[in-house]
Amino acid sequence: MSAVRAFVALPLPPAYQDGLAAVRRDWERRLRSKLAWTRPGNWHLTLKFLGDVAGDQVPRVVSALGAVRFSGFTMQAGAAGFFPPRPAPEGRSRRWQPRVLWLGLAAGEAAAGALAAAIEKALLPLGFPAEERPFSAHLTLARIKWSEPDPWDEVLADLAGRPWPEASAAGFTLYRSVLGPGGPQYTPLSGFAAG
Repeated sequence: MSAVRAFVALPLPPAYQDGLAAVRRDWERRLRSKLAWTRPGNWHLTLKFLGDVAGDQVPRVVSALGAVRFSGFTMQAGAAGFFPPRPAPEGRSRRWQPRVLWLGLAAGEAAAGALAAAIEKALLPLGFPAEERPFSAHLTLARIKWSEPDPWDEVLADLAGRPWPEASAAGFTLYRSVLGPGGPQYTPLSGFAAG
């Protein structure tokens, strides 16, 4: 098996995939900025990005992830934000270039962080380095290719006010990612249930 581009994530239920489609439908034509929206069906919460994994190492990754023990938990989306964060009102005189529009967690953030830390610890012996930045539980809605002066405060208020349902995080998945002109294609390689 050749190398695979891989990541570990919590899958999101259909209600979230449908919610993402609704957000895109509601805002796509109202924004002048160029956004690459996450495709419904692809939406997930990344726990660890692995990058290119040699084909013969994939079984070892699966074995290491299978040893991760965690209790299932409930998560629910909440407030939205940007990477990089929007400056405070007093610092908004400089040109701000948002790169990612995301949705945070109102419930389950600490549990997702603990799971991400356990996954990282399990993969360290296989040569996957620890993340330099602290884990931030977020759901990427869109990557912003270039930004214009759009009503970003309205976008954030709308996202935070939507009725995002509670979702059960009863397991995580190792995914393969294949990049293509129509966007990435994600294929589950192995699933790991809470226990």
